[in-house]
Order: sequence, then structure tokens, then C-alpha cells
Amino acid sequence: TFGLVGLDRLILPVLFPAFMGELGLTYQDLGNLVGILAVFWGISAFAMGFLSDRVGRRKVLIPAVIVFSLMSALSGMVGGLVSLLLTRAVMGLAEGPVASTGVAVAVEASHPRRRGMNNGIFQCMISLMGNAIGPIIATQLLLVTTWRTVFMLVGIPGLIMAAVMFFLIREPA
Repeated sequence: TFGLVGLDRLILPVLFPAFMGELGLTYQDLGNLVGILAVFWGISAFAMGFLSDRVGRRKVLIPAVIVFSLMSALSGMVGGLVSLLLTRAVMGLAEGPVASTGVAVAVEASHPRRRGMNNGIFQCMISLMGNAIGPIIATQLLLVTTWRTVFMLVGIPGLIMAAVMFFLIREPA
């Protein structure tokens, strides 16, 4: 799921040349779009990590994954800069808990002898999916569809992962 966060988060700069003209955006706008997601991600990671310690991992993590996946799909339906900024801000709020709460889930689910390796796998997925595989997926999909459809398609795997997490994530004793 953290890999999907990377995919959803980092696909925007790859797709930007495909939609900047249609929406009348500049590269400064791209910086603002990337920045707003990061700011809200950071704030949310702190707050939701704290909340997950109080109310439980599943109650925070599963809704967050659903929301960031829907925001990714909604990114393909925007009409301009303001709607895209709002969508990406909400997406950042929803992605932050995957970082903080996801680490807690990975550590709690791992045998003590595998915590380091499992946490390493968890952490590397954002770069692997976002920086390595994401651009390939985005550019190949652009050959057969529009940038709007690419955003919508990228939201689907997160919804599937939310359903899987519902059955797999256990709360710590």
C-alpha cells in the first residue's frame, strides 16, 4: 500500500506535461501541487500516527487508503488549478497516515527477527513504485488513454488494498 502512495503521489509530475496545457498550468503550479500534498502529508502523518495509537490502526489506516485512492481518481476529473490543489491537499491528508501508521502495522505484524527487513521492504516501496515503476506505468498508459483516465486507473489498486487490509490487519493486544 505504501508503494501505491508513491505511485499516486509521484505520478503527477510525470503526467504534468500531458495536462498542463489543457488546464492552463505553469511549472510553478506544478511546484505548488507537489508542495501542497507534501505539507498536508507531513501534518497528517504526525496527527494520524498519534490517533492510530489511541483508536487503533485499522480505524485510521483503512479509511485513509480509501480516501487517497479516491483523491487520485478525482485528480483525473478536475477542471483547473484550484480543484487540483484541493484534491491534492486532501490526498496528502490521507496519505500521511499510511506512512506513520503503516510503519507501526509492519513492525507489529513482524517477528522480532524480521522487523528490520520488513520495515525496509515497507519503506522502499514508495520509491520503487513511485519513482521507478510509476513513470513507466503512466507513460505507457498515456499511449492508449488520456491523462484523466490514468489518474482514475491509478486509484483502483488502493481500493483493492483497503479491502485486503480489512481482512489482514490485526490490532495489537
